This record gives sequence, structure tokens and C-alpha cells, in this order.
Amino acid sequence: MLSKLIKETDIKNLKKKGIPYAVEKQKLIERSGWRTFKPVIDYKKCIKCGMCWLHCPDSAYTINKKGYPVCDGKVCKGCLLCVDICPVNAISIEKEKRNETKKGDKK
Repeated sequence: MLSKLIKETDIKNLKKKGIPYAVEKQKLIERSGWRTFKPVIDYKKCIKCGMCWLHCPDSAYTINKKGYPVCDGKVCKGCLLCVDICPVNAISIEKEKRNETKKGDKK
């Protein structure tokens, strides 16, 4: 079962081999509805080290064509390991915004 979700591949942008990533992200459970906090990347501070991408337990990060990490909010569960691992503090924490109505409010 796990072998269907995880596959080893040669990652072109980082020139690393054997790094697992989620093959079928679109079939994973969307987690943005239940997380409390989400990571926000400050691209002015980011040094493109790839540590967030490498250490993300959910493979929520991809690397764009310019070499910057991009977090997929649908896959990220909000563990915020990326915030702790970033060597230049380029990732901050933001409270997740929800479209909830208060009791008694009309929709």
C-alpha cells in the first residue's frame, strides 16, 4: 500500500536521488479544513535550501522553476515542522482562516 503512495525519483531541481514524494497528491485527504495554523513563506528571506521540502512529513512542498519551495495548502496538515527546520526563519505561522458562521448568524 505505501509503495503505491511513495516512489523514489530523481529530483531535477535539487539534484537529489531517492527522495520519497507523494505520487498521487490529488487523491490524498484535504487537510486545510481541520488544521489550526499554516506555514507562510517569505520569499525575500528564503535561500532555496530545500530543507522544508526535504523534512515535510506529508510531502506538501514542491520546488518551483525558480528553485523556491511552494507549500500545497490542500496537503499540508499544519505540523509546522518546516517553521522549525528553516535555517533563516523564512517560514512563519499564520492562523488558518475559516468561513464559519457564528451561532445565530444567517447564512
